[in-house]
Amino acid sequence: MLLFRSLEERMISSMTGFGMGTAKGSGWSAEVTLRTLNNRFLSVRVRALHDRPQVQVQVEEAIKRAFKRGEVGVSVLLDRDAAAAEQEVFSLEMIERYLDGLRQVVEQFSLPEQPTLSDLIAVGALQQASGEEDDPAPIIDEALQEAIVATRAARAKEGEHLAGEIEGILKRILSLTAQVEERLPEVQHELRTRMQEKIASLAVDVDPARMEMEIALVVERYDVQEEIARLQGHISRARSLLTSSEPVGKELDFLSQEMLREVNTLGSKSRDLAINGLVIDMKLAVNAFKEQVQNVE
Repeated sequence: MLLFRSLEERMISSMTGFGMGTAKGSGWSAEVTLRTLNNRFLSVRVRALHDRPQVQVQVEEAIKRAFKRGEVGVSVLLDRDAAAAEQEVFSLEMIERYLDGLRQVVEQFSLPEQPTLSDLIAVGALQQASGEEDDPAPIIDEALQEAIVATRAARAKEGEHLAGEIEGILKRILSLTAQVEERLPEVQHELRTRMQEKIASLAVDVDPARMEMEIALVVERYDVQEEIARLQGHISRARSLLTSSEPVGKELDFLSQEMLREVNTLGSKSRDLAINGLVIDMKLAVNAFKEQVQNVE
């Protein structure tokens, strides 16, 4: 348990995982299997407990406490021990009360069919009639908790691998951003030179101060320092989230959108072929980042 907590405290978790738990007692044996997949929200599907709605609700609540995002499939295999089944005694009086209640429903709503054994099972009559001492809920819960621990450990391990992949992509984006920054002074110098040459070719008298102001305005229009600064800020925030034990997938996805916005703006302002090439590489890297964070809880 200590190892699991240390993993969880220092790394993000993936939404992909698998875990199994088993338990025996009170004449029952239970095997619970969890499979988790990507989902923007938390979706829980429980199989094989339709005849025990109250237990199914308890299972769903336990899953919602354990996971924040992802599609969680729960499979429950429940077996009655042979010795316990032989000793099981049903209360015919209680079953008769259930039948009377079902007959009243049939009569009140003029239903065409009389209650059947399937109807009794559906409303839990047989479970109630066999006594509370044989309730399988505690055994199911014990197996479920074991499966949850195993699944969270698997998600944490996958999250560690995922964090490494994402960190590599963020470093790539930072490297490309640094190359754009390195190119900017030369781009601005070339822009100034072209404007000065264009004005000179007009062969008209222009006030030097006015000319310098106009050139500065054009250079500022194509300056991308603010976009670079914001992009670097988003990357810094994303890297800090990779060490969080809290669910950060939604925020990482939001950051991917903001990063792409800055890269697109940077590209629209650029008039330099070299920077345009870097912007294309940055877009590819940001899209790779967005794809990876879809699997983060």
